[in-house]
Amino acid sequence: MRASLLIALAASPALGQEWTHYAATPERRGIASVPALPDLSSAAWTFDADGEFESVGQSGPVISEDGVVVVLGWTGPDAFAFALDASDGRELWRTPIAPPEFLSWASPAVQGTIDDGLVAVASGFGIVGLDLADGSEIWSVDLGQRMVNASPAIVGDPARVIVTTYAPAGGGRLVSIDAVSGDVLGDEAFGPTSGATPAVADGRVLVGDIDGVMYAFDFALDSLWTIDEPLEEGFFGGPSIVDGAAYAPTYGFFGGRSNSIMAKYDAATGDELWTTACERTDAVPIVLDDGRIVLSGGIDGFGSLATVQLFDASGTMLWDLVTETWDDLNGNGEVDPGEYLSYGGWDHQPAVLDTPDGPALLVGGRGGGLALLDLNADPAGSEFVIDRTTLGGGAPAVSSGVAVSAWIDGVLAFAYHDACFADFDGDGELTIFDFLAFQNAFDRGDVLADCDGDGTLTLFDFLCFQNAFDAGCG
Repeated sequence: MRASLLIALAASPALGQEWTHYAATPERRGIASVPALPDLSSAAWTFDADGEFESVGQSGPVISEDGVVVVLGWTGPDAFAFALDASDGRELWRTPIAPPEFLSWASPAVQGTIDDGLVAVASGFGIVGLDLADGSEIWSVDLGQRMVNASPAIVGDPARVIVTTYAPAGGGRLVSIDAVSGDVLGDEAFGPTSGATPAVADGRVLVGDIDGVMYAFDFALDSLWTIDEPLEEGFFGGPSIVDGAAYAPTYGFFGGRSNSIMAKYDAATGDELWTTACERTDAVPIVLDDGRIVLSGGIDGFGSLATVQLFDASGTMLWDLVTETWDDLNGNGEVDPGEYLSYGGWDHQPAVLDTPDGPALLVGGRGGGLALLDLNADPAGSEFVIDRTTLGGGAPAVSSGVAVSAWIDGVLAFAYHDACFADFDGDGELTIFDFLAFQNAFDRGDVLADCDGDGTLTLFDFLCFQNAFDAGCG
């Protein structure tokens, strides 16, 4: 058996990491495959810069393929990009960045490893490329417009950094930058913009403006399509691209709950496939493997409430977290604080954790804290909240064996629950079917097969699995 497993190694893929960008990937998928859920009962490690760290709003951490966490934070009046070791939270370096404008929570992006990696940070009036090894500046581009809430993407071969500028009165730009030299490869004006995080897939860059228009460009920033009819509300966040379709929600400023629109477009043509009512948001939708769609949205005030919503593949809402969990404790007929589960919100990007037992949502609360929610359970049922903690609360990143969340008082990491790795098919017995399940996961490049946790699928993962199998499950 061992020999046959090793023979397959030569044809097996390398494992790409799950959380190198805002919402995990350039496509903004927002999903991590994990062998077990993180243990929220205590942090595996914390980092607080000697008590001075404060998160840059809901800017999310990213994690390189070899386990370097990059997170933006304040210490006093100064803003920095921090690099931390994902295994123990040790600070590797910190580099000053331009102070975020208008409380921007744009997340960084990372590509490569500590030996040859790049960190892209959009802040102030431009974007910088930092060496992942030591945080030194490789290049800097002054774009002359603010960078607000729009997170960059690093894509292509040769690699380029793609980002948008902030121009709510018009003249927002989509910019492509050579990831090695910092040379501007393209600079295209496309509309009034705010928080226009681009999503990239299949050689296409999709981005929306605040007039409710979605655009597609190629890597040269030549126009591919523009939707025929703008939506009534504007795009203040980014789309996600999954299986050739783009999912894009709007932020409506007027009206009550679910006053906004989520649209599904054909990513190749721009054809509208459906629209549905949703809560106002700047967050990216997360599309599950079965087609269901998770959306964090809403704001506490202005006729709205922070919430999480779940839709089926056709766009029909299955549940709203506030509505499903509300209990009118004081009998006044009003939805008051403390009468419902309060998680998610318009600026919070949660993570879906794909486990052998099904998908769970790792999501923060408006006042801090994190929860794991079972997306296959009834929100009103006792099994819906899997775990929760008062620690952390910012948009999480999940990779390299940890879930990381930055909050106002530091960066926290939660390690996965102990599990018997050898029982790969989860049936409670160690049999030949565990080997076959491991082989299948390895062949499809699934992070679940990364037995040694080094971020790549290699011979050593087979040896690690064999050793785990031989040791048995205690």
